[in-house]
Amino acid sequence: MATNMHSDPNILLSPLSLLDVPLMLEIEQQAHTHPWSRQLLASNFGGLYRNLGLWRGQQLLGYIILRVVAGEAELINIAVAPPLQGQGLGKRLMLAMFELAQEQQWQQVLLEVRESNLKAQQLYRQLGFSEIDRRKGYYPCQQNGREDALIMQCICSE
Repeated sequence: MATNMHSDPNILLSPLSLLDVPLMLEIEQQAHTHPWSRQLLASNFGGLYRNLGLWRGQQLLGYIILRVVAGEAELINIAVAPPLQGQGLGKRLMLAMFELAQEQQWQQVLLEVRESNLKAQQLYRQLGFSEIDRRKGYYPCQQNGREDALIMQCICSE
């Protein structure tokens, strides 16, 4: 049940399964300073989760993990393979999330982002997210020990 992505006909979007965790882990370890473990990735599948991957053939390019409860979604994790970052793949994943939001009538999407991750914040703001709160010292980081998480929200339907 793969669907064709907007500009590149060789890149397909499809739901992820537990069988994809090893490929997800490879991207996770490259893309994040404090990557999730294989067990944590695997624990984010099942009833409440909507996990999508972008594929070129058998190569996973990026993924998004969403948890949906009572019409509200939380973007739990998003990652694009570092050599492919800056090519709009993260935006493609986010747009696919908004298509799901429309289909499934979610009221809002919430996410947390590192205060230092300015590129991600810029993308999120472009797509209609705004900062609604902050968690002090939420994320571990290499320089100062901890950094704040910005909590951002996008209202999908009123």
